[in-house]
Amino acid sequence: MNKETAIDNTDYTKVWEDFKKGDRKAFSVLYETYFDVLYRYGMKFISNEEVVKDCIQDLFVKLYNSKENIALTTTPKFYLLFSLKNLIIDYSSRYNRITYISPEELPFIATYQFETQDDSLEIDDETKKKFEKVMSLLNPRQKEALYLRFQLELSYEEVSQLLNVNYQSARNLIHRAIMKVRENMEFSMFIVLFLEVCRG
Repeated sequence: MNKETAIDNTDYTKVWEDFKKGDRKAFSVLYETYFDVLYRYGMKFISNEEVVKDCIQDLFVKLYNSKENIALTTTPKFYLLFSLKNLIIDYSSRYNRITYISPEELPFIATYQFETQDDSLEIDDETKKKFEKVMSLLNPRQKEALYLRFQLELSYEEVSQLLNVNYQSARNLIHRAIMKVRENMEFSMFIVLFLEVCRG
């Protein structure tokens, strides 16, 4: 559970508005609330903690320095995720010494481990094998779509923008991923495991 979910009585739209007006406390709330979410998402693209942290620091420095000019938003989490992904794309382009890496070319790494934080969640060997099979069948784009939709609880429209596809393509991508899952195991169990055991 991310901090935004845990503090569900906080109006993050209002926090964003206060931040734009120069409220340093509001800026700190945004940073503390979303850092972990951004870090986990960033690590799905670059397996280098320092690079991901540097990208997040750059993101918040740029936000603070241009706070008067950035847009109002009712979804700060999406705005920050979208901005971070663009920074990671820029970094990856420079690192690979090419002009531009598209969102489609950015690899999504969904590693997982079965040591979960939920002590009540017992995973038998058969279920593990089914889960591993499903994960091997899903391509990186499908994994990212499921992560965005179910782990980060983004809307289909937000998923489509992060994946750089249209709304219907995002829905189709998630639908096909769900169908692949259902062909091999119960979807509800897959989602429980996906949310629990995928690192970050």
